[in-house]
Amino acid sequence: MSTGSPRVVAFGDVHAPLYVNYLSSSLAKLQPDAKLVLVAGDVVARGEWRMCRQVSELSEKFLPEATVVGVFGNEDYEEARGRMREECSGFMWLEDDAVEVEVYGLRVRVVGSTGVLDEPTPWQKRNVPGIVETYRRRLERLGELLDKKSGDLTILLTHYPPRCRTLMGEDERFWRQMSSEGLAELVKKKGVDVVVHGHLHRSTVHRDYIGSTPVYNVALPATKSVTVIELRRQGLLQFL
Repeated sequence: MSTGSPRVVAFGDVHAPLYVNYLSSSLAKLQPDAKLVLVAGDVVARGEWRMCRQVSELSEKFLPEATVVGVFGNEDYEEARGRMREECSGFMWLEDDAVEVEVYGLRVRVVGSTGVLDEPTPWQKRNVPGIVETYRRRLERLGELLDKKSGDLTILLTHYPPRCRTLMGEDERFWRQMSSEGLAELVKKKGVDVVVHGHLHRSTVHRDYIGSTPVYNVALPATKSVTVIELRRQGLLQFL
């Protein structure tokens, strides 16, 4: 792709330090002109917040002009997130919130969240009081955020995916504990231009569509490389 093309670089599930090599080697192959980086959660492994700096430094080294917008994943433990914000202070962290950034003249609104599950995992049921209600409220909040139209394009950035074919490769028995049909319905109804998610390490389908909306799984254990998405002013997005 030629220098100056409006593009987004996206990745998730670095689980630093586990998959830093995938991140480093693929970032090194890119032209350094990207203006927006999306990080789809699970930046560190098991709450090891100190490892966040590795990811931040790689982004700064290879994509020095980019705004980095990230969400937290399930291994970015609640108690570690404050320290992660300090270690990766250059990231714009979204927790059920939105931000608008300019990418080569396009006003791109990013709605970001850890996301929701149709059914909490067994661990969550045992250890996270009120998790069902948390997911219900979060889905409602995301609907409200997506109702607020601004900018030229809207990107939904989550860790947990909406239900779609990017789950192919994962054990179908556990799809309800890995994704959300409710979130997929929001995508259909709210006019989202693109969805970016992580979480799916065994995914064999890295791009799908919900209606006309492209959905990208950018989890590094699955993709082995960062994902590059080219933005076009008419609202079309092209996967590279």
